[in-house]
Amino acid sequence: MQEASNSVKSLFVSLDIQKKNGKMDRNLTAFLEVARRENLTLAADSLGLTQPSVTKRIAMLEEEVGAVLFTRQRRGMTLTPAGQVYFAQAQRIEARYASAKEEVAAVGEAGLSILRVGAGPLFHLAYIAPIFTALKSRFPSIRLDLVADANVRTIPMLKDHRLDVVFGAIDRLGVDDSIHLETMTWIEHGIVLRPDDPAASNSKVDPWALSEKKWVLYTEDHEAERAIGSYYLASVGNAPSVDIRTTSFMTGLQLVTQGDFVMSAPLQLAAIIEKEGLVIRPAVHGSPRREAGAHLRKSTLGFGVVQALLDEIRKAPVPDA
Repeated sequence: MQEASNSVKSLFVSLDIQKKNGKMDRNLTAFLEVARRENLTLAADSLGLTQPSVTKRIAMLEEEVGAVLFTRQRRGMTLTPAGQVYFAQAQRIEARYASAKEEVAAVGEAGLSILRVGAGPLFHLAYIAPIFTALKSRFPSIRLDLVADANVRTIPMLKDHRLDVVFGAIDRLGVDDSIHLETMTWIEHGIVLRPDDPAASNSKVDPWALSEKKWVLYTEDHEAERAIGSYYLASVGNAPSVDIRTTSFMTGLQLVTQGDFVMSAPLQLAAIIEKEGLVIRPAVHGSPRREAGAHLRKSTLGFGVVQALLDEIRKAPVPDA
C-alpha cells in the first residue's frame, strides 16, 4: 500500500512537469502505452521509438515513483498493484491534459483542425452528409471524420478523446459529469420488411405475424434488443430468434432484402429504407420511445465548429416517424 501511495503522490509531480513543458511527460506517455498494449515491442512501434528507449523510460519512471510498475513476463508486461493505481491516475491526467488543450484551442474560431464525430444510424444516414457540407463551407480548412457505429463503441471513444461528439440514443448511465448531453429528438423503432411479406400489408405489424421470422440486429444495441425481447414475450410468449448481428446498417437492410429476415430500425429512416426497396412498419402496440441527441465533453463546448455542428443538427428538419 505504501508503494501505491507513493506512486499516486509522484504522479502529481509528473503533472507539474507536464505543465512546465507544455506537453505530456515522455515517461508517463511511455507508461500509458505499455500498460494498454501489454507489450514493449508494440508500445515502441506505436510511439515511434526503439524498445530499449521505452524500457529506459519505464525504468526512469519506476525509479522516480519508487515502485515497480510492471511484472515482466515472457509474453508481455502486466501491471503490478502499484502499477494499477498509477495507471488509473495516469489516465485521469491524460484526459485532463487533453481537456486543457481543448479549452485553450477553443479560443480560435473553429477550435479544432479535425472534428471527429460518432453517429448511430439515424444521425449518420439522415443528418450528417448535408451538415458536414455546411461545416466545410464555413470552416474550409477543417477535416471532418465520421465513425458510423453504435454507442457501445463510440461513447468509450468520446471519453478517451478519440471522438469529439457522439450522436445517438442518449446514454445517461454510460457517462460521467465531464460529458454534456443534449436531447435533440426521440427515436421509436419499427420493423423492416420486404414489401411482399404478408405482414407488410397492414399499417401496423402484429407480433404473431413475425413469430417464425429470423431477426437481424444492427450492432450491439442492448436496449433495443431488450425492448424487442420484452415486447414479444408479453405478446406471443417467447422472445424472437436473433440470427445475425451486424455493425453495418446497410448490410442489415440487404439481408432483409435477400432472405427471410426482419430488422428493427428507427421509423424516422422510412425514406432511406424505402429507397432500398423495403418498408418499415410500427408494431401494433408501438415500441418504447428513446431520447436521442448529442454527447460531448464539456471542455469542447467553446469550440466554434462544435457549436456550429450542434446548431446545424438543431435546425435540421426532423425526419417523419
